Amino acid sequence: MTELPTGALERWLTTSETDHRANDRPSIVALASPAADPGGSESLDETAADELDKMRRELALLRGKAELQRDPAWLDVLSDKEADHERAAAERIRGMRCTQHVAAATAAVRLAGRERRAEQRMARYELSDRLWQRRALARRTRLLDPTSRLASLQRTHVLSTAALLGGAVAGTAWTSVGVHDALVGPHGSALAYVVEPLFSLPLLVIMMLHARAAQWGRTFPAKTHRTKVYVLEAGLLAATILINTSPVLPWLGTWQNFTTLLAHLAPPVLILVAVILQPLVASFLASLLAEAHVEAADTGGHRLEAETVDTLTLVTKVRTAIAVGELESWQDTGLPSVEAIRRYFGCEKRRAQGVHDALELLQPDPGPAAAGEGR
Repeated sequence: MTELPTGALERWLTTSETDHRANDRPSIVALASPAADPGGSESLDETAADELDKMRRELALLRGKAELQRDPAWLDVLSDKEADHERAAAERIRGMRCTQHVAAATAAVRLAGRERRAEQRMARYELSDRLWQRRALARRTRLLDPTSRLASLQRTHVLSTAALLGGAVAGTAWTSVGVHDALVGPHGSALAYVVEPLFSLPLLVIMMLHARAAQWGRTFPAKTHRTKVYVLEAGLLAATILINTSPVLPWLGTWQNFTTLLAHLAPPVLILVAVILQPLVASFLASLLAEAHVEAADTGGHRLEAETVDTLTLVTKVRTAIAVGELESWQDTGLPSVEAIRRYFGCEKRRAQGVHDALELLQPDPGPAAAGEGR
């Protein structure tokens, strides 16, 4: 931007030396030194010379001031207030940079923590998957291995027998306390605790005999004594129920409410459930144990391989199952399906297929018989 002159002195100072000479005006440069016009200087008196010298010095001072005053450095110098503002701004910028550095470091640490936790979760998931895979494989092995299936079946048999026997014993103990309190009161003789077991223990003995007979494939009681045993069981159950509910029945004791009657009736019913279920469970599990197939580890001196012996054993069992009606045969082949054989024995499909193929090979050929009938 062009600076405009501000007065006569400004125009005088900004006017070039050539303009002064063109206007027949004395040049400032010409007056700068007394040696420029020696003749004229001699004509001046001493007072005028001193005055000119003084003016020359003032002019030189003014020129120097003018040049220095127009230097941009005077504008670049900051005041105390500006310096304070600059310092405060610099401190604020440094603080913001420090905050940014801290935020970036904190975010990096948090991100690393999240990554570490994610890796730990993935490691736990992978470990859990491997554990469940091993459990599934072990479960599959137990399901397909005949020995493991027999062991599982035996554990089920023991646990079910223990559960039913425990329920019967618990019901007997419960009813013993109720009968004791009804006969002699809570603080009466301890001999009254024996009254109820006198009726329940024979039922437990009959229950165990039923279970053992079912395990051996027999029926208890024998046909000649079946009526006597059934009447005895019914009488013992009726006596057990009556002796437990008589204290709360209206015509035999003191009626209280229906809940109290159920509390006295529940233990004998529990004993009755155990007596009925135990033979059924024992019979079912015993039949499974007896019919379960176990692979032959020793061929028993035969020249056949163990797998061949197993296949022939299964063929014999399949024929027996067909004879008793446990396996249905197809009309076109006269043999059960591969899936039916697999479900019946709980074996692998490959083994069931081998048994089915063996049955087809061992099945008699109807061709010659049909030819003979035709003749």
